Amino acid sequence: MLKPILVAAIATAALATSASAATLNGFFSVTAVNAVNLDSNESKATIENAEAAYDAMIGTEYVNPRDDFTYEGDLSFGTSDGTDATTISDWLATGGGDVQGLDSEFGGLQLSKPDIGKGTATTTFFLFTTILNMVGDFVIDHDDGIAVGDDGVRIGRNDGPTVERTTKVFGFDGGEFSLLYVATNGDPSVLRVNGDLAPIPLPATLPLLLVGMGGLAMMRRKHV
Repeated sequence: MLKPILVAAIATAALATSASAATLNGFFSVTAVNAVNLDSNESKATIENAEAAYDAMIGTEYVNPRDDFTYEGDLSFGTSDGTDATTISDWLATGGGDVQGLDSEFGGLQLSKPDIGKGTATTTFFLFTTILNMVGDFVIDHDDGIAVGDDGVRIGRNDGPTVERTTKVFGFDGGEFSLLYVATNGDPSVLRVNGDLAPIPLPATLPLLLVGMGGLAMMRRKHV
């Protein structure tokens, strides 16, 4: 069910041309799911929870509990509204990047509200996906949970905090990067991804490869 469109390209996200520590910036395919009346376990950052939330919302008053769109810019978002009035669009706008294809009705949904302890939380799952021709590590500040994948294999997670945490993820070896982030239990809602990455040496034939792949898109199931 969670099958975001991955635009096939090499180096669609980057930090610099040499090893550096900086905010991860690039072009990301995004799948988001918004659900209500979830508890603590249901709001943890897992693909299984996102799929279950989507299934539970189908047939309810939510006409569109899921949306697929793209984001180009920094993976650095943060809101802190004490009234929990933040919408999905509000939160995405704090990244300062370019959002394309976001449904206006979906974007106007409430991002997050309490109470996971009572099973009344509004929770939004975001799956960001891109291709990275780099290797290295990440430092992620987040509130709430995250899970990080490398070519479909989970390499890091802190899936259930409800206060801001810093999680270090080691050993990304290049290829498909995926990040599942969850906003739940009310603001603050924070996601800031920094990487200490070095580029992978690329073959001289890469420009020809890019030309051949330029129009290719794949539908792939994400497993974080």
